[in-house]
Amino acid sequence: MEENKSVLVTGASDRIGKEISLYFASIGYNVAIHYSTSFEKAQLTRQDIVSKYDVKCEIFKADFSDEKEVQKLIPEVNSIFNINCLVNNASIFYENSFAEKGTSGLTSFFDVNFKAPYVLTKQFVEIAPEGALIINILDTKITKNATSHFDYLLSKKFLAVFTRQVAVQLAPGIRVNGIAPGIILPPPDKDNQYIEKLAKNIPLKKSGHPDNIVNSIKFFVNDNFATGQIIFNDGGENL
Repeated sequence: MEENKSVLVTGASDRIGKEISLYFASIGYNVAIHYSTSFEKAQLTRQDIVSKYDVKCEIFKADFSDEKEVQKLIPEVNSIFNINCLVNNASIFYENSFAEKGTSGLTSFFDVNFKAPYVLTKQFVEIAPEGALIINILDTKITKNATSHFDYLLSKKFLAVFTRQVAVQLAPGIRVNGIAPGIILPPPDKDNQYIEKLAKNIPLKKSGHPDNIVNSIKFFVNDNFATGQIIFNDGGENL
């Protein structure tokens, strides 16, 4: 059990964020669940945690497209929990092209997928204890360039570079690492058949499971010599 430790997981109301939150609760962390719009799902995740584990769990709302709300999140969480781990999981995802006019896509993706983790990391540093940990959730496609999700991928590439660069800046007191998931869950408008079809094109020819990402989280929690590292948990897709 991790006594008196607390984690903030962004985008934790469902999907991979929920599984990450449940893992931390299972090892004794108090859990701060961040959500943007899915209040009911966040409540269900909290109920799941407190019914299974003897930890504290609270939910916090913040719209990451609004920097003022981002700036409020860490102080609000830290008024209840002494956070020593930050998981930047929240992101938005939809198709867009560089050919589209204007910069609305760029602004949307960078505000949520890169700027929010950047701001939260800066704030976390101010209150984090020695030995604190930051984990950024990336995307296996950060190694690619051809994409139908131009600004999304660009924002994740920035977060990957930031992960390694800030790991140097924050050492030795704080470790910073990343996880790049591959085919884990279908998009909300797709089913499992969709991802199984995609999986036929990767080396292991199968899709993953949120437990695979949790296993990577476990590694970074338990290995205090790893920093600036990115685990591609993707069935070999990045290759």
